[in-house]
Amino acid sequence: MKLAISPCPNDTYIFHWMIHNPDQPEFEPVFLDIQELNQAAENGSYELTKLSCYAYLGLQDKYTMLPAGGALGRGCGPLLVRSAKSPDLSGAEFLDYLKKNNRRILIPGHKTTAALMLRMYMDSAGIEVPTEFMRYDRILPALQQEQYEAGIIIHEERFTFPSFGAFMVQDLGQWWEESTGSPIPLGLIAIRNDLADQAGQINEIVRSSLEYANAHPEAGMDFIRSHAQAMDDTAIRDHIGLYVNDYSLDMGSEGRKAMQELESRARKAGAL
Repeated sequence: MKLAISPCPNDTYIFHWMIHNPDQPEFEPVFLDIQELNQAAENGSYELTKLSCYAYLGLQDKYTMLPAGGALGRGCGPLLVRSAKSPDLSGAEFLDYLKKNNRRILIPGHKTTAALMLRMYMDSAGIEVPTEFMRYDRILPALQQEQYEAGIIIHEERFTFPSFGAFMVQDLGQWWEESTGSPIPLGLIAIRNDLADQAGQINEIVRSSLEYANAHPEAGMDFIRSHAQAMDDTAIRDHIGLYVNDYSLDMGSEGRKAMQELESRARKAGAL
C-alpha cells in the first residue's frame, strides 16, 4: 500500500515506524507538498494519504477519514502576515487596504485548510481579497523580496517569519478557536474507499506507529532530518511539539465536532 504524506517533521515523526517496521504490512512512502497531496487525492491516486481537512470535505466520495495520524490542535493555525513595506494595520483594516490597492494574498494551496480559514475570516469581515497560489515554502521569500505584500503561512514558517522581515496581521487559528471553541482541524489521514473495509486495521497501525515514536523519540530523527527542509533539530522538535498531540492519536469527539463545524462554516462561506 502506498502512503502519501508530506516531508514535514510531524508526518515523518508519526509514520517513521510504520514505514520501517519489518513485522507489519509494507507501506511505500510518497512525499508530496500539501497542494500536491490534495490534487492527487482528487484522482484517487494513493490508497492512504494525508489531506487538508478542507480538501477532504469535498472528497468523501473517494476517501474515508481515519481517527489517527492527523493534525488538529490549538495554537497551531495558519497566520496571515504582511511584508515590511506594507502599512502597520491589523485584521479587517489590513484586508481593506489590500482590496483598495488591488493586492493579492498568497495561499499555500487552493484546497488547504489555511485557504479556507482565510476565506471564512474574510467572509466574517465582509471583505473579499483575491488570492494566488504559491508553494508554502516560497511565500515568505516572496514577501521578503517585496514581490507581494501579504501571505498565509503554515508549517515551520510559523517559527521563522520574523527572520524574513514579515509581520503578523492575524492569527487565523486563534480567530477560529475564539469563534468556535473547537481545536483547529488542519490535516488528516484518509484511506481510499475501495479499501475502507481495512480502515480499522490501518488506523491501529497508524496509532501504534505514533505510540512507538512517542516512546522512542530519537529513533526516527535521522529519517526526519533527511526530509526536513533547512530545519535544525530545535526547529524540528518545536514543529513536532506543535502539530503532534493527543488528537493525533485519536481525534475523538472534539475532533469530529471540529470537522462538522468546518464543513458548516465552509458551506456558509460558499466554499463547498
